[in-house]
Amino acid sequence: MDREILNVENIDKSFDGKEVLKDINFSVYENDFFFILGPSGCGKTTLLRIIAGFLEPDKGRIILNKKDITKVPPNKRNIGFVFQNYALWPHMKVIDNIAYGLKIRRYTEDFIRKRLEEILKITKLEEVKNLYPSQISGGQQQRVALARALIINPQVLLLDEPLSNLDAKLRDDLRREIRRIHRETGVTMVYVTHDQKEAMTLAKRIGIMGEKEIIQIGSPYEIYSNPKNLFVASFVGDINVLKGRIIEKRQDILKIETNEGFFFAKFKKQINSENVFLCFRPESITVSEKINIIKGKMQDYEFYGDTVKINLITEKGNLIKIGIYTEDYDKFRKEGNIVFSIREDKIIILEE
Repeated sequence: MDREILNVENIDKSFDGKEVLKDINFSVYENDFFFILGPSGCGKTTLLRIIAGFLEPDKGRIILNKKDITKVPPNKRNIGFVFQNYALWPHMKVIDNIAYGLKIRRYTEDFIRKRLEEILKITKLEEVKNLYPSQISGGQQQRVALARALIINPQVLLLDEPLSNLDAKLRDDLRREIRRIHRETGVTMVYVTHDQKEAMTLAKRIGIMGEKEIIQIGSPYEIYSNPKNLFVASFVGDINVLKGRIIEKRQDILKIETNEGFFFAKFKKQINSENVFLCFRPESITVSEKINIIKGKMQDYEFYGDTVKINLITEKGNLIKIGIYTEDYDKFRKEGNIVFSIREDKIIILEE
């Protein structure tokens, strides 16, 4: 069984009487890459700063390696922190910025030199080590911030929206670099972001955060294919939603009435309400016209080369998004309409 490194227990936090965090609980395991994913303003950064020790919770505990560190100051926690704005010393060279954490901990010069060689190699910063932050690119500055946090060999590394200041191409490059660094160092990471692409491509596990609370924790696949509620389903990827009513349960199949007609869905979990949301992802469709059929006219589309996302308006006025391979477009098009079916096992049923 994986060893727990970090436990966040029953954390509450308010500012000026406004509740920001409510009963936050989760565990992070050794070598984990745990993401806290949620919209702006939901409390993600406040939570990260409490873990780091920059803020104190109103209630609850932070446990690191089975020790309560809730009252321990940040410099005594052995937790690394990568800030959104890099927070590099402008008057120090790259090599001095990176070594700063070891110097204030009074390590020997020989130890610092050896550790610097290791970290510069891992972060691929050897060629810029004698330059100042203003002389290197944004991507290199972010790697310096990452190297500075890694050099102290932290038990947990916290990352607060570290790629948000970079352009799209550079973000993609840095995502690959962070994945590589995690794989090579094995350091346990907790990463806060509102960018679902970052979370889905990097995370081992994700905690989806709504306002003040963590709603669901799971692997990217679990979160995407089996969301706990409509907020999670809508926040992670595109999803189509129809209001419906369960009118029959037959073994493992539900029959659901919607304004688009009757649909049949695989019965995956206990549903206590008769009124439900019938949800499906844009790619969860087939050309088959046996059951779960929807027809509509194309409103517009987004072309991605090998795939195309189509927005269509159904005969009942619902806006539906579907995703198909470009070469399959003609299979779905009939007499000016787009016609498709939804697979029974790909329909997600959520209580209203």
